[in-house]
Amino acid sequence: MSIQSLLKLRKETGKVPPAIWVVIGQVPARLKDLPDCIHVSFGSFPEDWRPIVGLHVDVFDLADSDYLLSKTLEAIEAAKPKSVGVVSHRGVMGLSEQHEAVMRRIWRHLGTA
Repeated sequence: MSIQSLLKLRKETGKVPPAIWVVIGQVPARLKDLPDCIHVSFGSFPEDWRPIVGLHVDVFDLADSDYLLSKTLEAIEAAKPKSVGVVSHRGVMGLSEQHEAVMRRIWRHLGTA
């Protein structure tokens, strides 16, 4: 999914996914077609993050790039999501211990841990 397709979904149907995954870096092939997964890389950084307003966003940093992670988190925070969880090579930050455990499992499933 792209930010543009999320915006289109919100405008045309008024519906939103319960949460969005933002994957930074090279996305595993099995995740490329997930409907609630936004891909971010150096060549595809979204300009307008407003479609994520009010949504829960989980960020998975597969690029291990402090610059791209920082830029992504700043853009997400400026868009005022409901909540944010982050998994990077430096650690996990989530809503609760249970949420962090789920994020660690997903990260392992992505093949990066």
